Amino acid sequence: MKHYFTVASFFFLSLGLMNCASSSVGIATSNKPIPNAPYETVKTVEKTFTWYALDLILFGLPFTEPPITDLYEKVMEEDSGDALVNIRYWNDKSIFGPLTRYRFTIKGDLVRFSAQTTPKSKK
Repeated sequence: MKHYFTVASFFFLSLGLMNCASSSVGIATSNKPIPNAPYETVKTVEKTFTWYALDLILFGLPFTEPPITDLYEKVMEEDSGDALVNIRYWNDKSIFGPLTRYRFTIKGDLVRFSAQTTPKSKK
């Protein structure tokens, strides 16, 4: 029985030390300032970006470039929208020994600004 308890304790301890996960969430109204201009909602979009890195305690070396720099453009290019509103995002990080998987998911409503029609002046 003592041997079983030792093996089980070692297993759960190693599981806790070797595999970790963390996450965070957030919300934003839009990615661009929206003046009092009318807009139409095209559709709700959701996109997940994943990349991996080799983490060596003090520093990490990503295997690919994290896709965060052009994040909003990649989401909006599918239906050529003008902005994202009601943005919800979350990210998580899973650690498997020295290998770390990062996932970033963004969800929002894709909108297009309505064409501004200028009123005709009366002569």
